[in-house]
Amino acid sequence: MKKTIWILLLSICLTVFPAFDVAAKTYDFGNGIVFDSNYYAANNPDVKAVYGTDFQVLLNHYLTAGIKEGRMPSAQTKKLIESLSKQNSLPAAQPATSLVPINQLANRKSLQKKMSNAEFQAAYNVAANVVTPLIGRSREDQLSSIATSIRSLVDSGAVQYTTSVPHYNDPYGYFVAGVGSCAGETRATGLCLNMLGIPYEHVNENQWSHQWCRVPMPDGSHWIVDAYGMYVGPEPAPYRHPYL
Repeated sequence: MKKTIWILLLSICLTVFPAFDVAAKTYDFGNGIVFDSNYYAANNPDVKAVYGTDFQVLLNHYLTAGIKEGRMPSAQTKKLIESLSKQNSLPAAQPATSLVPINQLANRKSLQKKMSNAEFQAAYNVAANVVTPLIGRSREDQLSSIATSIRSLVDSGAVQYTTSVPHYNDPYGYFVAGVGSCAGETRATGLCLNMLGIPYEHVNENQWSHQWCRVPMPDGSHWIVDAYGMYVGPEPAPYRHPYL
């Protein structure tokens, strides 16, 4: 199965012992994903105010909360993600005549959540700019490109993490209002998937736990699509996330 650049860079295998440098205050997961406690503290003052600057405490925060909140672990990883986003930048959208209509989306009830029909349509219209250029591509390319586009909204600052304002957990919040959580990211991703006719399962839906899309692949396997957690690829075991 073809591995995309996104997967090669962002797949983190926690079964392999990473490089652990206490002196440098870094933790290397491999494939370009590095945790740097100095960077993490400096760029997350809210975390620093509560947890201080202890390396192990901050690493634990990243693994248990920072990943699902979309926090960047280091300048090195940020640079790689920015480079990846440029490499996978999508062309201008064409008329979305081949997309699944909004009233035929397989997961519509879950996706619409508490949005009005007008809000759902607004989110659909924005998502069309992401998915229309992907029509006809391989499923692997579609999944990785969707995740790249969804992730870029976080990295650019267009989407701010929150769980306390309206629409934080739906596609309108993510695509239009500029707010979101892992639940909102999952539904924004799910909307893109459904618009391309790709089925998915919303893992841990409506739970205070990390959430992601579980997508069946043509060969019978399942892939995880998790832009917030920066992982797109095969699940290590049914419903298992390589981070959790």
